[in-house]
Amino acid sequence: MNTESSIEIPVRNRLFCKLDPSRFARMSGVMAAIVGHLLDAPLGEPRIVEITVTSDGFVLGRTNAGANHYLIRNWSGLLAVAGLTTIERFEAEALSATKIGYLGRTTT
Repeated sequence: MNTESSIEIPVRNRLFCKLDPSRFARMSGVMAAIVGHLLDAPLGEPRIVEITVTSDGFVLGRTNAGANHYLIRNWSGLLAVAGLTTIERFEAEALSATKIGYLGRTTT
């Protein structure tokens, strides 16, 4: 049996490859920073150090440059066009839920 062909790439590594900002010419630096924060990867500028959902539903990303309130739309849009499998999509959504909090159902 060939063990190399039975080795599967971990889901997080696949997410990193599929969500890499270099694959998306129109992705802003801020959205790349959001992706980097959620994937624990040094992507985009400015680096996001914290993401918070306020009690009135606004999403704020704390960076050296300020807040980002377009997180839900941009993250959902990115996941929609990244060509993720169902498992990868669940993992990406779990990462955002873990780091940001549950955002509810989103549509793109």
